Amino acid sequence: MRRALLSVAIALAAAPAAHGALKPGASATIDVAVATLWKAPDLYRSLDRPSLGNPVDPVTWNANLATTASRVWLDAHVQTQALYGQAVDVLAVRGGWAKVAVRDEPDPQDPHGYPGWLPRAQLTTGFDDAGDTRTIVARTAVVRLTGGRSLSLSYGTRLPVVREDTAGNWVVRTPDGVGRVARAAMAAPLVYSGDSIVRQAERFVGIRYLWGGLSAWGYDCSGLVWAVYRAHGMTIPRDADPQFRHGTAVPLDALRPGDLLFYGTQRYVHHVSIYVGDGRMVEAPDSAHSVRVVPVRHGELVGARRYT
Repeated sequence: MRRALLSVAIALAAAPAAHGALKPGASATIDVAVATLWKAPDLYRSLDRPSLGNPVDPVTWNANLATTASRVWLDAHVQTQALYGQAVDVLAVRGGWAKVAVRDEPDPQDPHGYPGWLPRAQLTTGFDDAGDTRTIVARTAVVRLTGGRSLSLSYGTRLPVVREDTAGNWVVRTPDGVGRVARAAMAAPLVYSGDSIVRQAERFVGIRYLWGGLSAWGYDCSGLVWAVYRAHGMTIPRDADPQFRHGTAVPLDALRPGDLLFYGTQRYVHHVSIYVGDGRMVEAPDSAHSVRVVPVRHGELVGARRYT
């Protein structure tokens, strides 16, 4: 009963954000800085509440996840995350929750995109993301919305740009109306090179691993890879195993910086890292650790791929 009442409270806390009807087959947009997609409705614990409202509070949620055990628990309960402004297809609706597929997170689980459940209050409808977009390339950046509200957004968030104002800000369209972001925080897609992929990934060294994580507040192994390639204007599969099934195979004796290294078996890959050069790699390893640069491990190393 307590869990049911909390679900209702979460759904009502930001009900105005969900403009229009959310029905299976409809399109919608992520309306929080980072939405966590769960394997089913109502799987969360009390310590996960900062991730469930609108707005979300990823800093407090990270602080709540103080133990390795509290983070390992997410492995069996969380699917992925999605960033502010990402488009989704609604697959199902159940009470205050919606099952969606995130279009630009390709995954074999669903042809529409990566599937998972999130509170309906974290979705909105009617946002047109077409136009000249810029991507946030700062670790986090603030968008100041018309009306005085501000949101802290993650690296990798894309928004359409209207113009540049006289104060040196990008005027952007958002799911919540017009906003302004510091010009230095956003850029057109970064020019791809292996060295650039490495430089971008290394910026997150020290960020704590988060299962399903796709934002600067926490990455998992394939989430870090997905985000760095997204900043370069490239959409690659969301998870490590499908990342291994795409791209171009690279012999292990011909690695270049920026190539992806995969661990597991030929049947199933469970981990990915980015080759740095000189026998090192950058990785988001597991719930007990943070993003780090370490020597390449050769146990369970099953191959490498290059995306260009």
